[in-house]
Amino acid sequence: MSLDSKALAIVEDALSVEDRDERSRLVVRACGGDAALLARVEELLSHDNDRFRLTATESFMRPMSVVDVIPDRIGPYRVTGEIARGGMGAVVKAERDDGVFERQVAIKLIRGDLASERSKARFADERRILARLSHPGIVRILDGGEVDNRPWLAMDFIDGLPVTQALEQTSHDIRLDAFEAICEAVAHAHRNLIVHADIKPSNVLMDSDGAVHLLDFGIARLISDLDEYESGDPYPLTKGYAAPERGVGVAPTIASDVFSLGVLLLGIFGRCVPGDRVECVPGTRLPVGELEGDLAAIAAKALSEAPEARYPDVSALLADMRRFRASEPVEARGDAGWQYRAARFVRRHRSGLALTATAGAVLLATSVVSTVSYYRAERALAEADKRFIELRSLAQFMLTELSDRMSDAPGTLPARARLAEVAGRYLDRLRAVPSAPLDLRLDTARGYIRLARLQGLSGTANLGQPVKAAQSLDHAQAILDELDPAKAAVSTALGEVALARWSLASDTRGIGWTAKADDYFARALKADHGDKAALLGSMTVRKNKGFDLITADNPAQALPVLQKTLADLRSVHWPKELARDAKLLEVNLLARIGDAIYYRGDTSGALVPYRESAALIRAELARAPSLMWEEKLGEAAWNISGTLGEISGYEGEALAEANKGIAALNRTLAFGPDAALEKRLVILLGQQALLLDDMGRTADAVSASTQGISFRRKWLAEAPGDPNRQRDVAVALAAHSDLLAKSGNLSAACSEAQQGTLLLERMRQSGNLSNRDAHIDVPKLADAVRRHCR
Repeated sequence: MSLDSKALAIVEDALSVEDRDERSRLVVRACGGDAALLARVEELLSHDNDRFRLTATESFMRPMSVVDVIPDRIGPYRVTGEIARGGMGAVVKAERDDGVFERQVAIKLIRGDLASERSKARFADERRILARLSHPGIVRILDGGEVDNRPWLAMDFIDGLPVTQALEQTSHDIRLDAFEAICEAVAHAHRNLIVHADIKPSNVLMDSDGAVHLLDFGIARLISDLDEYESGDPYPLTKGYAAPERGVGVAPTIASDVFSLGVLLLGIFGRCVPGDRVECVPGTRLPVGELEGDLAAIAAKALSEAPEARYPDVSALLADMRRFRASEPVEARGDAGWQYRAARFVRRHRSGLALTATAGAVLLATSVVSTVSYYRAERALAEADKRFIELRSLAQFMLTELSDRMSDAPGTLPARARLAEVAGRYLDRLRAVPSAPLDLRLDTARGYIRLARLQGLSGTANLGQPVKAAQSLDHAQAILDELDPAKAAVSTALGEVALARWSLASDTRGIGWTAKADDYFARALKADHGDKAALLGSMTVRKNKGFDLITADNPAQALPVLQKTLADLRSVHWPKELARDAKLLEVNLLARIGDAIYYRGDTSGALVPYRESAALIRAELARAPSLMWEEKLGEAAWNISGTLGEISGYEGEALAEANKGIAALNRTLAFGPDAALEKRLVILLGQQALLLDDMGRTADAVSASTQGISFRRKWLAEAPGDPNRQRDVAVALAAHSDLLAKSGNLSAACSEAQQGTLLLERMRQSGNLSNRDAHIDVPKLADAVRRHCR
């Protein structure tokens, strides 16, 4: 390795250390007595001074002079000084003096050579997204634009120090207060679908009042958009603070931000941060001996090498930190045993166990015995009620706060998988409780229904596990079958199971579940006319009836059913707990009305309800980010694009709709996988392929189609007997084979058409082939075989 290569490696490590003395010691140790190496490292580090700051993401391969001269004015702001420079550009201090109002700001000026016209347009879109962030702990983006062909962002100017430096002489509690405030700010941004990607002390400032302010929130992601086509390393990395997976090219996620917060926790307490030359606790990047007790356990979990072993999100990390501060058992300890929990109890109640000096020895022995005896008695009582308490806790946590938060947060697949695993284990234990009361059994059944949604029901963020979802529904059904169906709550729950089974069934078998759900909800409403949950369930059944009529090739009969249901739905004032489900049903009804109009032969007429549905979805997304509404927006994009594509002269607009939907889904999936979003993406890729082919771009069409087919085959391999997945592959192979033939690959075209035919035949033999597929897709594939297999 050359001298410069060695020096750069050491500089990268050194720049992650804020304290100058500690940095100097690190450099001396790393150089190991090599005077020439030490001189070169110090020369490079000499660029890092008060006027000219380097960062650990700096590129030494590119001359610093490439940052152009900073103009005197940037937009409405007058530049008053320079704050720092880095590989991406410079940060300057400025004042607004255009007479509208006065404000002091910090402006991040991006290097012009990083930005193409296309990437600058994306940068502007992302800037508008980030500007929506409103949290006292996040430095706001106030303005932005271009100057001399260079993008810029204006932010609040914070007069403060890096948080680790500001906290050097403070108490333990003040440091933890600051860490909690940082976590709250990061969690807020994650709920708005934005990761930081570069959390480190220099990006967290503390002002003179002790308030923390996160800088560059999401800017790392913006900059990656700027030069993703011009650079081989699209995301900045700060040695020591970046998660291990980031070092091998994985895009930043919620899990990587959790890791960086774990490193920041070390820095806040003045401890050594992870590095190549530091011994760490096995399976983690926690340096050995830097923290102790529960705080070490929390840091170790956040700093786990495997992303799935970390806290599922920042809120979970924050909750554990608060348990630690309240002397409660922390989740990071896992099942640490009763002695640990007893110690936490004693610590939590130490004031009540204080001993007087005169009777210290006697009372100490008595207190210890009494405390342990009390704890054992308390523990025995808790064990007796454990399964009941666990369900109540699980229902409260899994079915509301955690489940709902995860259903709308991207990049939480590992956490959702873990939640499903733990929830299933608790529910199985509760299902075995003998002679459980009605409310417990109902809660357990509802828990299984929620678990099924998490595992693999359509229409919500899920793990893509339909077989496991069906098993969970079986458990719910078994519990409910033992209860009195005359009770409204029982019938409503049975109706929810039937609706869930409808979503898993093939088109031909779904009709039976529609009828069962209809009967259950009718019973519930008979028992309690005011049961709004049962009323919403009955309207969902009517929507499903309309869908069943469409798949049975009767769109004309379906249309009035769907239109009447929509009118009835809109006439009801839904309570807060049902408002979201009612809005989702409204969106779905509009989409199915569009389907009925389309299949009845009125292509352009279908656009009206399709577009109304899309407008409702966008309105929901404007209120708050949501994976569910992102998936529905993908469906709306497919409906609109597919319809426009069949209207002469609208091919370009159709392709733009498809591209927009694909881009939005890819943006969200960049945070992490999600089965529902991936399925919607695949459908849009198929639509994109058809439109590209119509426009004469056959090679691009084959590429898009192949990508979609690969997804479909992967899903079918995971559940080869699933008729819905069989149909997904078969229907897509008809168009795919035609594209392959058009590109000149007749042998592949023939093979794909034959494979699609075999899949539909398998569905016919199992009784899962719908009338619509028999009339449309079977002849289509047979024709493809005839044309391509010569």
